[in-house]
Amino acid sequence: MPVPQPQAQQQPQAPGGPWSGPSAYAGASTWPSGQQQGPPGPGVDMTKPPGTRSRKRIGVLAGAGGAAAVALALTATLVIVSMNGDGGHDPAPPAGRTGGTLRMSVTDVSSDQGAIDPSHSFSGTERFLGKQLFTGLTETRPDGTMANRLATNIRPDASCTNWTITIRGGTTFSDGEPVDAAAFARGWARSAATATGAGPILMTDIDGYSDVSAGKADALSGVQATGDTLTVRLTTPSCDFPARLADPVFAPVPRAAGPSTNQTFNMSPVGNGPFKLQAYTKGKSAMLVRNARYAFTKTKLDGVEVDLTSDTAQGRAQFASGETGWAALRGTDLASARGTSGLVMTTLPYTRMLVPITARGPMKSKEARLAVSYALDRTQLAQVWGPAVRPAHGIVPPSIPGFGKPGVCASCDATDPVKAKTSAAQAGLGTGTIVRLYTQQQLASNQAAAQAIVDRLESVLGWNVKIVQVPDFTRFRSTVAADDASGLALFSWGPDYPAPYTMLWPLLGGTIVATPKNDYYNLSGWKNSGFDNLISNAVRTSQASSRTGLYKQAEKTALDDMALIPLAYDGAGALVSAKYVNLKPDYDGDPTVASAALK
Repeated sequence: MPVPQPQAQQQPQAPGGPWSGPSAYAGASTWPSGQQQGPPGPGVDMTKPPGTRSRKRIGVLAGAGGAAAVALALTATLVIVSMNGDGGHDPAPPAGRTGGTLRMSVTDVSSDQGAIDPSHSFSGTERFLGKQLFTGLTETRPDGTMANRLATNIRPDASCTNWTITIRGGTTFSDGEPVDAAAFARGWARSAATATGAGPILMTDIDGYSDVSAGKADALSGVQATGDTLTVRLTTPSCDFPARLADPVFAPVPRAAGPSTNQTFNMSPVGNGPFKLQAYTKGKSAMLVRNARYAFTKTKLDGVEVDLTSDTAQGRAQFASGETGWAALRGTDLASARGTSGLVMTTLPYTRMLVPITARGPMKSKEARLAVSYALDRTQLAQVWGPAVRPAHGIVPPSIPGFGKPGVCASCDATDPVKAKTSAAQAGLGTGTIVRLYTQQQLASNQAAAQAIVDRLESVLGWNVKIVQVPDFTRFRSTVAADDASGLALFSWGPDYPAPYTMLWPLLGGTIVATPKNDYYNLSGWKNSGFDNLISNAVRTSQASSRTGLYKQAEKTALDDMALIPLAYDGAGALVSAKYVNLKPDYDGDPTVASAALK
């Protein structure tokens, strides 16, 4: 399970000084611009497990209204913070012996036409493969902190609008072609042109993105490459821009990659990661072998054989027979694997929650929302979703360093039927009050959870809770956002990278209230100028600990008013063979095969 680490002591430096890479990340790379843009982002609908959920293009940044101009004036003179990191250096050599092939069982690739190149990377197995085949400027550690990889220096200007990135020289792709700044510029442009990858979520504020995504240009005008130096121009300032760069969509690609429509490269990419691709059969398997030209410590494993299957029961059977060393588990297989030798569970960066519709109906008052929160038994509810799911203590999941601990939300930390009844009485919601609970019909796990919520609210508060099942996510969003909606909605959300902003602003920003005609995700309709001001100040604050403090204040502001009702932090599990060392879940729940070895 990823455990948030304490932040390193930050030392101020002059504006324009080097950004050496963070050792503990807390912040957001997006910047409310003072204009209402759409759709909001980042932030990912996590209504389906990783690797199976549909892609919702969330894209460009949303505005925080007039707070933006005020915040900019307040923070324009703040210095940029230097953070400690690997600076492009090798970590400690992995333990274990050299040799052997790890066979693993995971869900099938879910990208368009089974593509496994970085531009199509979004989640699930295609993201896992991207992380093994490519190495970018930074990486996300299992605990959610960040470290430099090929970036040796990341330097902003005083406004954090223009960035200069120095890339480690002398490295190559697995075919020997140099990895230079031009290779990164090619990769970024390729990702910007791919509508179904993470580019439309993470790249929208890079100058020239709109032209590349619309097919009007082949390169990002805001990205220039000279030797081992990459310069990046953003359309709006972002002091945390480097935090996004660990995503595979920011990986370099060789000249042969061509446009994002080049299926030859998409199905057989040549990268610069710890492994290279030996073979890939769509819907069946992928074979990775050690990349002898890898810039850092070579893998101990000779190779990784990836079995692609959506049948986790089959993967579990293969593990039991000794055929595989890692078998991903989901749902009922994870629950039935309790007590099995080798079972490892981890918390994922997604929060399950109830969205109270605050604009009208029974959830309009804070007291009504508190009644719901105090009435729920989150420990019991988490068990309904599975053994890897943990009770939530806040909106931002613990996978983001500095968040997810008790003490922020009293009604979240412990059930209290007495306070629940008192709050309901204060809200004027007595026995027999009718409350709707919207759910997505196709999500079987949510149906059991919805019934558990109904049972609890009816037994504690005496309400009459009616489940409203909506067939699919698109209609679910528009139904909950409609003018005649009222009550509660069962919902899930996860960040696109470790950043409080990507959990808080898209769901609660006052200028991005959802309607059936837009693509916003503030489904509750909640508005709070204090919250908006805190977010606006946070995204402009260069000092990491100060930025984290502002985000924590914003989260507490929302929780004090129960703008969202956190339920549980999602989780995943896997069966891991005792024959290996350093084989554990990473930040995304994927196996750390690059550091794994046979004992």
